[in-house]
Amino acid sequence: MFIYDKPIETEKDDFLGRKRFSQHLGKALLDWKEKESLVIAIYGEWGSGKSSVINLASENIEKSDHENKPTIIEFNPWIFSEEDSLGEHFFNEIAKELEIRNDTEKDKKIAKKLKFYASLLSLTPEENLLAGLSSKALLVLGLVGISLSQIISWLNIPVNCIQNALLIGGFLLVLVELFKGYLSKFANYFEKKAEYYSKSVSEVKREIKKELIDRQKKLVIVIDDIDRLNQSEIRQIFRLIRVNADFPNTIYLLAFDRKIIEKNLEEQVGVSGKDYLNKIVQVNFDVPFAKPSKISTFLFKELDRILSVLPESAQKYFGQDDPYWVNVYHSGFKDFFKNIRDVKRFASSLEFNISQMYQDKVMEVNPIDFIAIEAIRVFAPDFYLFMRDKSALFTSTDRNDRGSRNNNPRKDEIEKALNESPNGIKESVLELLKRLFPQVDGIFQYGYSTHGHEWQSSWSNNLRVCATNNFDSYFTLIPGGDEEELSQFEIEEILNKTNSEEEFEKIIREYIEKGKIRKVLQRIQDFTGDQNRISQNNAKNVVKALFNISDDLPEEKVGMWDFGADMDLMRIIYQLLKRETDKNKNFEILKEAIPQSKGLFGPAQKVSLESSRKEKGKDSDEFVVPKDKIEELQKLCLEKIQDTTTDDLLKHKNLLYLLYRWKEWDKEEKWKDFIQRITEEDQKLMSFVAKFIAESKSQTIGDYGVKISKKFNYKSLGDFINLEQVKTKLKEMKNQNNELYKGNKETINLFLNNFDKKDKGDLD
Repeated sequence: MFIYDKPIETEKDDFLGRKRFSQHLGKALLDWKEKESLVIAIYGEWGSGKSSVINLASENIEKSDHENKPTIIEFNPWIFSEEDSLGEHFFNEIAKELEIRNDTEKDKKIAKKLKFYASLLSLTPEENLLAGLSSKALLVLGLVGISLSQIISWLNIPVNCIQNALLIGGFLLVLVELFKGYLSKFANYFEKKAEYYSKSVSEVKREIKKELIDRQKKLVIVIDDIDRLNQSEIRQIFRLIRVNADFPNTIYLLAFDRKIIEKNLEEQVGVSGKDYLNKIVQVNFDVPFAKPSKISTFLFKELDRILSVLPESAQKYFGQDDPYWVNVYHSGFKDFFKNIRDVKRFASSLEFNISQMYQDKVMEVNPIDFIAIEAIRVFAPDFYLFMRDKSALFTSTDRNDRGSRNNNPRKDEIEKALNESPNGIKESVLELLKRLFPQVDGIFQYGYSTHGHEWQSSWSNNLRVCATNNFDSYFTLIPGGDEEELSQFEIEEILNKTNSEEEFEKIIREYIEKGKIRKVLQRIQDFTGDQNRISQNNAKNVVKALFNISDDLPEEKVGMWDFGADMDLMRIIYQLLKRETDKNKNFEILKEAIPQSKGLFGPAQKVSLESSRKEKGKDSDEFVVPKDKIEELQKLCLEKIQDTTTDDLLKHKNLLYLLYRWKEWDKEEKWKDFIQRITEEDQKLMSFVAKFIAESKSQTIGDYGVKISKKFNYKSLGDFINLEQVKTKLKEMKNQNNELYKGNKETINLFLNNFDKKDKGDLD
């Protein structure tokens, strides 16, 4: 799943065409006849392929049949980073490599002398050792200056001698502790000096030079990634090369980013970094320029590999008849990739993250948008985090949020965050944003979103990141954006059940149990306009199933503008039937569905909405059934209501709505028979009266709790029954103080206590 971000080692992996350059470099090293040492540098930015070029050149040298082909030894300064004796490690490593290869007795002899030479180099006290010692010495002198007077005073005070001795001893222990590390290093220095006093550094170096000349074969020492060291280590490396550049038959092959090294050397040495390098490096090359087309080809190769394992549903987004991917690619996306390393880094991240965004054969995100957002995450991570917390800033389609092109708070906030992005990618990110988010494009061009809320359904259907309900999925990497939300897999599973009324109803009821039915009904609306997702033949199954569950929908509403789950249900039915141009076919669907429905509320509400269009004289285009057929549908609903038992109607949570429809449509006024049956039995009357109590919630500023108030709707009750008659009956119950009163005490008292104020409005 992850791509190794390492240099290529063989020509078969050479994607950028560096083979010829590397062969030429290898041949140049083979053909170098001079005995003098040579320092060669290969310049290139991080990720440009310096290490790959060296590996290919080394491969060509190793494969050659040259009589005296050089010995190639790699020294990795990173291994000894933060250590003191870099020079000692350098020659020890070369010695070890020569011993391991064990080519000849001469190499063993040179290795032994190199180790000896490294030991001698380590004898010279380093600058940091001396500097540290000086600072400690100054501190101790200060302490001594203070302590002598103290010691004298101690000695003059007639106190216990042992106590004085302990005080002086403690002072001496402080001195020893301060110098402990430095005394150890100096002891080591003199010990080694005594051991190697017989030969000087210069003598050993002359012996090594002679051995290297006699060896004939060149020694190529490769030092890569110098630009990744800290400033002190960079200086040590170049000082090491400068001091030991006179070893014969030795070629130093260095690789680094020239600009980084020059800047670091200037800060460390205090001279021109360019001049400093020129005094050390004798020959330099730049890594051959990689054509953008080569990088793009490698990028497409990686994308093809990643996309090939995605579900088949992902491939449709890249269809030749849809220019969206091409537009996204050329709208800033391609500009992120400067070298192969950029591609590898991005591909590893993309492959890991996108693999979480599908279940079975269903994509949870639009793969094109996910690829683009992932590019922002990898190359502009701070802006990605800014986006993550600003959904409304990018997805809002509120056209009232207007400004001008040069004065818009949303535009200003996005630009401020973009200005903090890495150099050179601000414009690329912005162009990509405008392609991904049409809302953002409108803001930058005109100062407001040119796409209204009507676009959200289409975007959601296509899993676009610009859809408000899809946005979070791209950042949480959780289908639906949250485990409590609805995933695309779940939606696909629901839509696949629409070919069966029973199966569709069953799965919908499962989401009622899960408490996610509102999310289901809202998401289905994104697909009602697409006959490929819900065919016209399957529309009848959906209508029947939704009628069946209509009595079991939750009643909660979120905010004053939320019309509830029942209106979501009505929108789905309306949108499906509106697709059919022959309204008589819709009439036949409803004519069949109403009598068979398990629910009362859904059919009554649907027919009521059609009836209100007729009463308001709406255009015929707004009707889903012929206007002259509406009365027939009303009769079907009445028959269904009248066939329901009195007890079942009383229990119905939408009783009042059904009663008003009954009264409105029933010319024979059979609803009065229902009321008569209720008034004949006190328990049923109490159940009926309780239906007219409404609860309201209020909260005072500064309070944490919510106050719940109950009100009695006398006006609505009076539409069906004589209020004085109810008052008399409830008074009788209260006077009797029987079990019926005790069980309904709150309702009875609420009704009676506020009855005299009813004409002033419904009061608590």
